[in-house]
Amino acid sequence: MKILILQRFDLSSVSCARRVLCQTEELLQRGHEVVLCDFPHEIRRNSIPALVNLEKMGAVIIPLDRRVHQYLRNLWILKNIQPQPDIIHLWKAYPDASLPAIALSRIKRIPLHYDWDDWEAGIAAELAGSSLAGWIAGRWDRLLPKICDAMTVASSFLRQQALAWGARPDRLWDAPVGADLERFHPCPFDDNLLKKLNLEKPVLVYSGQLEVASYAEQAVETLHIVQREIPTASLLVLGGGRKLDFIRKRAQELNLAQKIVFTDYIPADEIPRYLSLADVALAPFAENDVTRAKSPLKIAEYMAMGLPIAASDIGDVKIMAGEACAASPCGNAREMAQNVINILKSKDLQQKMSLAGKERARAVYNWKSHTDALEIAYHTAIQSRKKN
Repeated sequence: MKILILQRFDLSSVSCARRVLCQTEELLQRGHEVVLCDFPHEIRRNSIPALVNLEKMGAVIIPLDRRVHQYLRNLWILKNIQPQPDIIHLWKAYPDASLPAIALSRIKRIPLHYDWDDWEAGIAAELAGSSLAGWIAGRWDRLLPKICDAMTVASSFLRQQALAWGARPDRLWDAPVGADLERFHPCPFDDNLLKKLNLEKPVLVYSGQLEVASYAEQAVETLHIVQREIPTASLLVLGGGRKLDFIRKRAQELNLAQKIVFTDYIPADEIPRYLSLADVALAPFAENDVTRAKSPLKIAEYMAMGLPIAASDIGDVKIMAGEACAASPCGNAREMAQNVINILKSKDLQQKMSLAGKERARAVYNWKSHTDALEIAYHTAIQSRKKN
């Protein structure tokens, strides 16, 4: 099968693009041909180290121009892909990706699959600082369930919304995020890295981009409380983004600057080595529609690494993590900290949570299971178009 994946990011510098890159790798391993669109962002590429090596992907990478007035040129490039794709996989409903996806689907009569993984109205509003931007993104998410040939959703919240907005139940599949089990698995503790980072045990970790819908500042608050009972505890924050300076400032205000290491952006392949240092993984969230809609990638990767998890109870977090997670109300750093302390004080509990997480990652929350759902959706979309 030839699959055209249309998305809107600079693949080499935007950390959340790991989703579509992992999908691409798995599809390629299954023998599919993948054409992956890229929207290069020169400023980001000059300021952020490459997070992935696109040349090693094995996919055909087509660079498109992110400027609005280049829409027709982008569409012309896509129309001339030879041979023609069997399916268009759209990720993210923003107009710069969805407009050419819909147009190409109509012009060339190619089935359209929509991969819905986030509450874009809330993300766009925060990203642009504009409620109008949020409204526009939300309108696209309302439209696509009605017009796509097949659809996958990342969470139960998004499933409910998709059905309410016109998605056909027989063309809708659950596809939560997964961990790359070849990269993310329990690995030997890296004492040299611990010393290099000047971290003390026990180590808490927060992994993820520090852009919109990220709440690493709550991890800092949690460490502050944990330290009252376990003074040696430290925190490792993996990731970069616009919120990094704000979180560093909060650490300084709490006199924790010497107890927290901020890595900024690191290559995706390096993340497991850093996670191997952790005793407990943190996944704090605020309570809003963006977090209700998520199946958080960090949860899947923490589980695959065998890390006990202290997380906020929102959306599908407990559905995903089960006994691998000790959940607390959103925004309640005190209860999250107590959960961390309980985990650190019980080797039996750590072992039980670690085993539960590894089993759930192997059974459900991995990219192979995720791609199984994608393939079923693709085939259904293609067959439905043939019948029509």
